[in-house]
Amino acid sequence: MSFTSRFKETMVESTGLFFDKPAPAANVNTFLEQFRSMLVSVDLIRLGGTGDGGYLVPDDLDGVKHCFSPGVDVKASFENELAEKYGIRSFMADASVSEPPLDSDYFVFDPKFLGSRNDDTFITLSSWIEEKVGNDDREMILQMDIEGAEYEVFVETPMDVLSRFRMMILEFHDLERLFDQKMLPLISAVFAKLARNFSIAHVHPNNCRSVVSRGDVDVPRVIEVSFIRNDRIAGIASDQPIALPHPLDELCCPERRDIVMPDAWWKAG
Repeated sequence: MSFTSRFKETMVESTGLFFDKPAPAANVNTFLEQFRSMLVSVDLIRLGGTGDGGYLVPDDLDGVKHCFSPGVDVKASFENELAEKYGIRSFMADASVSEPPLDSDYFVFDPKFLGSRNDDTFITLSSWIEEKVGNDDREMILQMDIEGAEYEVFVETPMDVLSRFRMMILEFHDLERLFDQKMLPLISAVFAKLARNFSIAHVHPNNCRSVVSRGDVDVPRVIEVSFIRNDRIAGIASDQPIALPHPLDELCCPERRDIVMPDAWWKAG
């Protein structure tokens, strides 16, 4: 059985999908090298409680006043803890719901999807920031879980806008498409763009979805990634080596089997 045939069988079994033109294995490995090169060891804290909705973030919240949080879930434990412990105001956006799950004076909600255009349903990240805080704040948080639309948002958003965030806590979806010759360049370009001003402080697979394998490469379909802007690293640098999972990690879905971040994503060699 050919390498490509094995890949298609794995994809059908794991996701019900296969790609007519799988990405060359060397290109996938180049992406993983790029990902590993972005990892740094910094002090982390957990916000948002246990389970889904909780994240590990850099321990660098002093002076942060605003969080932009597109993608509203059935709970807002992350934003609520930001408000109660740090007095941080959260701007939320999601056209699929009529209001946030919690009522708080620290929450400002817009019934729009974050995207790559401005109209009655969508708003760009640049326009949203300009509308809410103008040019006054350059030390914000972005916490984003928008079910795959993150790629178009990062393509559309200029780096000088992204660099206004001190840290970004992001969910990346559909990563099985790293094995797709058409999609891999886009995912790689997004991470290369972020690498210009950000490093990866933590990564955690979301066990709500499975792992897809091709050859000896394992790819969690959804991962949570915490970024820290490079100019903030020195102040929170840790002398502890990177180790995954982190002691503060929790299962996103307690009823499902845990997923350990595959070595190729964070161990050199």
